[in-house]
Amino acid sequence: METYLVERMEGDDVIAGRIIDAPSPFRAASLATDRHITLRTWEEDWIRVTDENRGQIFAYCFISGAHAAANAWPVKKQDKQGFAAGRWK
Repeated sequence: METYLVERMEGDDVIAGRIIDAPSPFRAASLATDRHITLRTWEEDWIRVTDENRGQIFAYCFISGAHAAANAWPVKKQDKQGFAAGRWK
C-alpha cells in the first residue's frame, strides 16, 4: 500500500485534508470521502490526491445525482470546524 495525502478542494483552496494508506490514488480518494468519485472534470469542489512517495498529483471530482452516495461530505463550514477540531486528520 502507498501513502496518499487526500485534500478536499474548493477551487484552489484546501478545505480539508487527511493521510490515507491505499492501493491506488483513486481508492484513497474514495476511502477518504466515502463517496463515489471520477476523474476531475473542472468542478469547483474537487479532490486532490498526492502520492507522498513519488510526489505525483491526481485530481478527482464527486459523482452527483442518482449515482452519488447518500453519506455526502459535510458542507464547507462543517469541514473547517471538523478539521480544526482534529476530526479530519
